[in-house]
Amino acid sequence: MYQSLYRKYRPQTLEEVVGQKVIIKILKNEIASNKITHAYLFTGPRGTGKTSVAKVLAKTVNCINLKEYEPCNKCVNCTQIIQKQSVDIVEIDAASNNGVDEIRELKSKVSLVPSIGKYKIYIIDEVHMLTIGAFNALLKTLEEPPSHIIFILATTEPHKIPETILSRCQKFEFKRIDEKSMSQRLKYICEKEAISIEEDALEEIVRFSSGGMRDAISMLEQSSVYSENKITIADVNEINGTLPHNQMRELIDSIIEKDLSKIFLLLDDYDNNGKNLIKLVEEIIKFIKNVIIYKNIPTYSNNNISREIYNEFIDKTDTNELFKMILVINNSLNEMKNFNNPRLVFELLMVSLIRNDEVKPISINQNQKKELQNIKNQEKVKETEIEKQPDVKEETKKSQNQKTITDKDDEELSKLKKLRVNNTFSKPSKTILNKLKNEIEKARDYILDKNYNKIASILLDAKIPAASAENIIFVYSSDSMEKTFNNNILAIEQFINKIFGHNYKIIALNKEEWNFHRKEFKSKTITYIYKEETPKMLEYLTKQTESNKNNDEIHSLFGNIIEYNN
Repeated sequence: MYQSLYRKYRPQTLEEVVGQKVIIKILKNEIASNKITHAYLFTGPRGTGKTSVAKVLAKTVNCINLKEYEPCNKCVNCTQIIQKQSVDIVEIDAASNNGVDEIRELKSKVSLVPSIGKYKIYIIDEVHMLTIGAFNALLKTLEEPPSHIIFILATTEPHKIPETILSRCQKFEFKRIDEKSMSQRLKYICEKEAISIEEDALEEIVRFSSGGMRDAISMLEQSSVYSENKITIADVNEINGTLPHNQMRELIDSIIEKDLSKIFLLLDDYDNNGKNLIKLVEEIIKFIKNVIIYKNIPTYSNNNISREIYNEFIDKTDTNELFKMILVINNSLNEMKNFNNPRLVFELLMVSLIRNDEVKPISINQNQKKELQNIKNQEKVKETEIEKQPDVKEETKKSQNQKTITDKDDEELSKLKKLRVNNTFSKPSKTILNKLKNEIEKARDYILDKNYNKIASILLDAKIPAASAENIIFVYSSDSMEKTFNNNILAIEQFINKIFGHNYKIIALNKEEWNFHRKEFKSKTITYIYKEETPKMLEYLTKQTESNKNNDEIHSLFGNIIEYNN
């Protein structure tokens, strides 16, 4: 059976681990001096060697013929671990085994001595996925484990692990692997596998992988299958949906020259060729960043960045303008990642970069014309409002009164959020949560229903991280979506009760708010007791509903963007 290259070339000894010199040195010294600790925590980005080092460490400490820190890979312990037959090495995926029961079962077995090796080793991957109850069940064992037990915890999100667990582990932070080390490793694999690749293509793979060795090896494997003979830089760009440097230069030049017509023609071409617009925007940011670097540091040299590519842009650009461009583009990048139609956001991004200047005629389709016309209409409305601007003192007074009303509304919404989060956490139910996550898909049946399509779209863009028998929490990455949800909460509540067949009280939070409440819940600093909603809160909800009858915020959010065919 064929084995993927990243599995085939997984390190078998500490010497083979790439790009983590400090961590490897510490582990080697611990093994050589027999100072193995009872609990390790490996953190860092994906594909940087956390699980690989955990397995190598497990094999090393159990090797019968160990020479300083090198396992023999021939004894019964080593061969069983390599073939994944060892009963002394237990690998647990916390993403699917994150409950109290699984950890209690683990606790009941830790007292059992190893069958062959010196240590019984538990490798818990994605450990941040464990529940609070599971962490608490693990805590005592982690604090005072038997002498024959070693825990190795691995995670990409250490901030989600309780401090009580962190303080009982020896922590190692895996860094992104440097480009030189990655390049050397890829060349070694190419040599072993007889893969022919251009130097430029190899550098491009290293650059795209962003310090993740597993991603780099997977990309190399894909490229070797895609290319007919020798892997070229064009092959790598085709696989990743990105542009070669000459085409990237053409796009950047069109942006700087304010040639919107050409940009849209290029965009049509990218779309027809299946280019990844999110990656394309990331590449635009990197390209502009390199222009800024070479413009301001003429003596800077980087072997992986050819200066000649950027020379033509150094003299005809202004550093401040380039910084502004990066900020605007980065904001749109975040929107693209959270939006179902990245092309639309990309089109509007290009217009927003250029619309304040004179542009050439645009040859685009009907939908794009509508979008551009909407922008022009908004500009005219703003100009008219400025011309009809009333007396400054009167306007200031109105603004202050409006601000007072808004502040009161915000205060009531804040109280409502706090109460409904509290009531959810007072009786949380994982069973109900899993059920709701599946049943929310029923909203898709209403996408073509003109009465409910906009509400259904809002719900499908949310995440449901917590629920109880009476309450549901929705979380949005976009503040505007969270605000729209809460401003139309009764209408959305009625729709939810319609599709779920049960009366739920709902609330929406942004990511920052959710992380704050989740941290409080995990730390157990608050006792959550169910509380009734006050008449003032009910009055606030009714008021919001009345105000939104004449001001459809959902329509204002989606009306000019999404079209539904009934």
